Amino acid sequence: MPQGKRGKDRWFLWLGCPLILAVVVFFLFSPQIFLRLENAETHVPLLWIDVKGNEPFSLAFKHSYDKDMYVEQYKISGGKTIYLVGLTFKSDLNGQGFIFPNANYFSNGWGTLRGIHKKMASVSFIMGSPDEANHSLMIDHKKYFLTRYVSPGTPVALKVIKARRISVLAWRVEKWMN
Repeated sequence: MPQGKRGKDRWFLWLGCPLILAVVVFFLFSPQIFLRLENAETHVPLLWIDVKGNEPFSLAFKHSYDKDMYVEQYKISGGKTIYLVGLTFKSDLNGQGFIFPNANYFSNGWGTLRGIHKKMASVSFIMGSPDEANHSLMIDHKKYFLTRYVSPGTPVALKVIKARRISVLAWRVEKWMN
C-alpha cells in the first residue's frame, strides 16, 4: 500500500477518536433529572430513575387502615418540584372511613379525588411489607416494586434530584457489584 494512502486512513485516529471521546465525556458529566428513592434517615440512595421535566408518576399501596388499595398520582414540575395531583382509593368500611370533599364515589367502592395541587419537596412514607402494603411506583409505563430495593419498616422518601450521569452510573455499578 502506498504511503500516501496509509496517512489518509489515519485521520480518524487523530480527529475522530478525540471527538468521540469528548462527546462521551460531555454526556457522562452533564446533569440529568432523576427520581430518587432514598432512606429518609441516612439519605442513602436506594433507586435512581431517569425522568423528564414534567413527568407524571403514581405510588400505589394497600392502606394500613382501610386495608384496600390507594393510588396517589404525582407530577414532576420543571424538573424540580413534585405536586400531588390526584388520589384513587377504595374503602370497604361502609361509610366509617374518611370522607373527602369534592371526591367522586362509585358504586363499586372506588373513589377519586382530583384537582389537588399540593407542592411537595419529597414523598415520604414508611416502606410496607410486600404482603401488607406492596408499595409500587409506576412511571413511564414501568412498574417498580419498591420492596425489591428497601426492607419493610424503613422510612423512605422519593425526591427529584439533578445529578451528573457519571455519579449515577458509578452508583449502579457499585450496586451491581455488591
